[in-house]
Amino acid sequence: MKIEGLNIEDNGNNNIIKIDDGSLFRGCKIVLNGNDHFIELGKALLYKGLVLNLKGNNKRICIGESNKNIKGVKIVSIRGDNQVVTIGRNFSCGGLEIQMNDGDECCTIGDNGLFSWGIKIRTSDGHSVVDLDSNIAINLPKDVKIGNRVWVGEDVRFLKGASVPDDCVIGSNAILTKSFTKPNCVIAGFPATVVKSNIRWDRKMPSEYNKKNS
Repeated sequence: MKIEGLNIEDNGNNNIIKIDDGSLFRGCKIVLNGNDHFIELGKALLYKGLVLNLKGNNKRICIGESNKNIKGVKIVSIRGDNQVVTIGRNFSCGGLEIQMNDGDECCTIGDNGLFSWGIKIRTSDGHSVVDLDSNIAINLPKDVKIGNRVWVGEDVRFLKGASVPDDCVIGSNAILTKSFTKPNCVIAGFPATVVKSNIRWDRKMPSEYNKKNS
């Protein structure tokens, strides 16, 4: 497979890459080591700086069709097997890094997500924290789930086990360490908490929105 703006290195067996016709790529690359990976990229207005770096086996990356620009997405999974990343339709992004380095973790982002830049998601720590009494690692990986129509500000961190429901706004520099269940909220801070409820967000500028709805 040869696509302008997309460099593909497939160093394994039985790996499948499906790319919808009509997508534009600039400075993108996919590097696959190991076997039985599945990559599916829906048509986007533009993929810029997309990097997929997978080692191990049986990993699945799916990005839905989008009428927006998807920029600076980097998905790295160089340890473990069976990780899954699913990003829904009409996703837009300025910069997102997803790290998955243990095994069997999932990262799910719903439809119509609006992501700023400098955002990071980690489903695992990469190294063990061991309880001295039991000699068992206690920091096991956990899935990260982000709902539909979530607006994420710049430099936000989602740590393992973080979950956000639909129609929420995540304030810049927030660090999410737990599951939130109430939709239509503003979530902000370190560690993140709900700072405002009963909201929805709109892509229009505030002055434009108020003028239209006054």
